[in-house]
Amino acid sequence: MEPTGNRCRSVGIEFLHSSYVNRDNIVEDFRTRNLDPPIDIIRGDCLSSDVRALALKSVGGSFDAIVTDPPYGIREAMSRSNDAEENATSQDDTLPLTKLCYAIGEDRCKGSPLLKSGGRLVAFIPVKKGATLQECLPHAAALNVAGLRMEEDAKEQVLSDMLSRWIVSFISE
Repeated sequence: MEPTGNRCRSVGIEFLHSSYVNRDNIVEDFRTRNLDPPIDIIRGDCLSSDVRALALKSVGGSFDAIVTDPPYGIREAMSRSNDAEENATSQDDTLPLTKLCYAIGEDRCKGSPLLKSGGRLVAFIPVKKGATLQECLPHAAALNVAGLRMEEDAKEQVLSDMLSRWIVSFISE
């Protein structure tokens, strides 16, 4: 999002096809909340360098903030068998947020950073019962490549007896 006076310019990136996500409803939701609607809603994967380049072009440069709630598959896996759940929620480099950090790092290395210096990556991170937030964070190598460090004030939202999600902020150095 890019501030414009007291307003904000934003771009949405949605992976799902329009038959699953009504982009008109997204725009209307912004308007009912008295927010400027996104400049663009791009259908694609934020891990694609072409999609990220299009988002940067839409706002004319780097973002002050990126807010993301990537599809982790955890809530969906909660209804599966234990074996399927464990396979669907393993915490490794395939996590969407870890992949996004590597993508941010890729753009940073190319000289077209997604985030301005001092900008924030704000993410929702699901944590299952028995796990800790630290276990579910992107790996240090991914954060290092992206030039990100975690801020101290993560907040938890309990979703059920088995699942919470944390809102975590990372600052771009």
